[in-house]
Amino acid sequence: MGTLRVYDFTGDVLCLGRYHLAPKIPATGTVQLFRRHSGGRVIPFGDGFVGITLALPHRSALVSDDPLALAPYQVMNRYVRGILEGCKLLNIPAFYPGRDFITVNRRILGLVSFEEDHTGALLFEAIIANRRDFSVLPALLDAVDPGGAVTAEMLTPEATTCMARELGTELTTEELAEAVRRGYETQFKIACAAHTLSALEQQAIEATAGHEFSDARWLQRRAARADLDHDVSQPVQLGVLEAHFSLEQDRFIKDVMFTGDFIANSPAIERLERDLRLCPAEWRAIDAVVSEIFAQPENYILGVGPARTIADTICKGLAT
Repeated sequence: MGTLRVYDFTGDVLCLGRYHLAPKIPATGTVQLFRRHSGGRVIPFGDGFVGITLALPHRSALVSDDPLALAPYQVMNRYVRGILEGCKLLNIPAFYPGRDFITVNRRILGLVSFEEDHTGALLFEAIIANRRDFSVLPALLDAVDPGGAVTAEMLTPEATTCMARELGTELTTEELAEAVRRGYETQFKIACAAHTLSALEQQAIEATAGHEFSDARWLQRRAARADLDHDVSQPVQLGVLEAHFSLEQDRFIKDVMFTGDFIANSPAIERLERDLRLCPAEWRAIDAVVSEIFAQPENYILGVGPARTIADTICKGLAT
């Protein structure tokens, strides 16, 4: 059994990926800051945008009983198809060219990403430009992150689009949700049944959210740390991979935190940061730790190129 949810936020929202550094939020301002559970780029959210989440017991649940039937790089390609089919029903020729964007005639309409937790449960996420497009990102970044903690690709109006522009009329969130529901039903030969949360379910969700994902704790999950005195940034496929680390006796990695635009299962990143502690600060030893972790079929890091990029990045920081 899985859950498909279509939702929106009010106001102006800057949406961080799971692994971005949290900027210091100005004391006053109208732009909210939100951190989603999946990795990937920082993007706009709130008024004019619609969020879509698909939660499944494992990454292959809609195509196979084998949890590992889909390789990590196949997950977005497979589950974005319900959204593409929903767009087709609305006469919008949406296309998934790979990586993390949904496009229409090469203009960006949406972003997709995903996360898998320690149980193997999958959360596939998408944010669709409904009435506004992604070119509002620079204004949101200026409002929330004047110090420039978050690195992001600046998208222009010419490179972006939205549902309203393509249709010549505006859709409500409910109308878009109906198209997405029909798209997933058609694409995966399933039936989606509407479900209203019971009071007990709502209480359980709120308790879990309050315990594990309270706003302050979750937003500051990755924040600048004075004890990590080495910082390095490496351009990668989706944007940047950043390593923040400190050394022990100039010979060993004392602690490390990775940030940026990559997509990875959080247990793998947690293990990577843990296993690199007290690792010799040299390329071969670092790459051996990385290779062992990402040789496991449940683990992945996407959007950075070959896994050796991680060792390359840290060693780049050692040289500065």
